Amino acid sequence: MTTHPVSMAKRSIGFLFGMSLLMLGANVVWVSYNSVLLPTLVENVVTESKGLVVGLIGFFGTLLAVVVSLLAGILSDHTASKWGKRTPAILIGALLALPLIGLPALILSPAWRAALLPAALPVIILSYLGMQFFTNVGNGAWWPLLVDVVPEHQRGTASGIQGLLTLIGAAVGILAITALNQNGQTGLALWLTGGIFALTGILNALVIRGKDTPADPSDRISLGRAVCDMFRVRTRVAVFFWVVLAALLANMGLNSMQFFARYFFEVYFPSISPDAAFRTMGGISLLVTMLAAVGSGVLSDKIGRRSLILGAMFVCAAATLMMGLSTNFITFLIMAAIRSAATGPIFAIVPALASDLAPKDEAGQYMAYNNLSTGLSGALAALIFGVILTTLTKGTFMALFIISAILFLVGGVVFAVKVPQKELDSRIKGTKSS
Repeated sequence: MTTHPVSMAKRSIGFLFGMSLLMLGANVVWVSYNSVLLPTLVENVVTESKGLVVGLIGFFGTLLAVVVSLLAGILSDHTASKWGKRTPAILIGALLALPLIGLPALILSPAWRAALLPAALPVIILSYLGMQFFTNVGNGAWWPLLVDVVPEHQRGTASGIQGLLTLIGAAVGILAITALNQNGQTGLALWLTGGIFALTGILNALVIRGKDTPADPSDRISLGRAVCDMFRVRTRVAVFFWVVLAALLANMGLNSMQFFARYFFEVYFPSISPDAAFRTMGGISLLVTMLAAVGSGVLSDKIGRRSLILGAMFVCAAATLMMGLSTNFITFLIMAAIRSAATGPIFAIVPALASDLAPKDEAGQYMAYNNLSTGLSGALAALIFGVILTTLTKGTFMALFIISAILFLVGGVVFAVKVPQKELDSRIKGTKSS
């Protein structure tokens, strides 16, 4: 039986920031690689159907990420290391991701380019898959910390801080990495993203030292057992899975452009550098989302989570449709900012709600299921929209925005119907008393 010796005393704001550092580093990597570096690397070696190639690499890489994150969450529930349950996987992921992220820099190096150019695409694929594997070893082990070391009345705040650091990481990816990429420093950008992730993983592990307690040695399981248990839980919380499904649909709408933004700006606004356009949109969107995430996270601890999430999904649906109809870059930026304000509550509050509902003894596994709402949404979005964008035209991008708006709308309807407040209150009350 897993023990829970962790004190659930109120945590300091400094601790909550420190325990979330991994999310800053992880999102530097994910935003940089998915939105900037992967399209650029593919564009250097593929001349036709580059949207489809990027979509397929993104799909299989993100699918791998989903499986790895889930397994890492399950295995960390049963890790009896003297370093704690979650720390070993966080450190392994952070340190081993670095060389794989930097691998494609060899293709860009004059000394290696001629020798590796025939194998350039396999090298890119290996790097991307390796990046997804090891970042999600750390990611899968990190999310249960919201249950392990944060008291219930602070989880909205903790989730808001996690959202803030996630967005700061994304901002670094959008602003710094696009600038390096635009100046032909793609190799340096790769090593920088990997280095930031490694550093934040080490710092995160130091902050949670002493709070991350190991599982009982008798609770250890093998990798084979973890694979068998991937979709089998001891305590079934039905409303939790409806929350995940609604968030999955919303995140598919949100992730629809993550691999294709560079190509979108080339088609919709050809007079603007795609790197500059992405940097402008990303900077505005991240600032607005950052403020909304922190504010809504703190607010949700006081007034509840459901109404904020529900309203956000419907606003995102309307704003997404208007983004697709925009023919002026300024109008597009305004609509993107409105959607970003609504994205904040989805981004920050859904993980807090998931941690409220997760059984403590299966926190790693349940929070890994919560990760499906982001990881699997990225995989499905990459595949679906990659197929749609086989030809890069205004018509195909318009279809992308319409489908994205429908996904937000359906996610909101699912959440409204299948996640009633009465059911949430009942489950959270039961979790507190157990």
